[in-house]
Amino acid sequence: MTSLRRSISSIPSLATFEAAARLGSFTLAARELGVTQAAVSRQIRLLETDLNRQLFQRSHRHVELTRAGQVLAASVTMGFDRITETIEELREDRLAGTVTVGATLAFSHFWLLPRLTSFRRTHPDVKMRLISQNNPFDFRRDGVQIAIRYGHPPFAGARVVASFSDRISPVCSPAFRDQVGPIADNRDIFNLPLITVDWADPTWTTWGSWTEGAGFGRQDLRYALRFSHYTDAIYAAMSGEGVALAWERLLHRQIGEGQLVRLGTAFMVPEDGYHAIIAEGADLDKDAQQIIDWIAGEFQLSARDA
Repeated sequence: MTSLRRSISSIPSLATFEAAARLGSFTLAARELGVTQAAVSRQIRLLETDLNRQLFQRSHRHVELTRAGQVLAASVTMGFDRITETIEELREDRLAGTVTVGATLAFSHFWLLPRLTSFRRTHPDVKMRLISQNNPFDFRRDGVQIAIRYGHPPFAGARVVASFSDRISPVCSPAFRDQVGPIADNRDIFNLPLITVDWADPTWTTWGSWTEGAGFGRQDLRYALRFSHYTDAIYAAMSGEGVALAWERLLHRQIGEGQLVRLGTAFMVPEDGYHAIIAEGADLDKDAQQIIDWIAGEFQLSARDA
């Protein structure tokens, strides 16, 4: 067999070409690959030099594949698809017998992980893999059998198997509460150091949407601290840095153990909630079903204990 290194152009050049051909744009390809547009252009030029063929017709606004580019794109796409399928097959074999669960960072950290010990004690033979991220899961792409989704169903391509609602209220550390003293008027909270989360998800309840949902209308709010992740905001509140919004059932343990205390009496009940979902039409094995049954039971306990 002829050496691949001598007969095939560099993998980075081919990967760059595939992205540019599929997206029809060097700019979009650069964005997807996490490189500069100049780097994309350089890789394409290297590939064209190696093949002695022009692969794109370039203009100020867009690029189009030449005939040679179309032929190469079809072959490269087919090859990359096959590589992807092979990798997925190998991963599935490596993870055979393991149930993959996906959840948001906050749900994993505050709700799921503290309860895993009890699950492992009663289901010692069930192997679980946990993936935590705030972006919605794709069952096929992410290899997830069960996902925990915050929002309002229905969810495209998914079936809800368990749910629990929550209520949201201001919380702080006990030391911070003692420092500010009694709250005579719930509106006094808006003058305290507020901790917020900068998250673009429209289902997320911000301080602005909370004030309206709790009946206070729009307020002129000033934030002492801003975070990109809810877990950081809650730890800042537990450290006495100010007031954060708490999903009470999500943070049941932190509130129950006195790490966080409610401030004032106001709260709101959002339309959104936490939902355990599986792919529509999924055929789950025994281990996955045991995890779902356990999650559903814990959801019921969360609702009862709130």
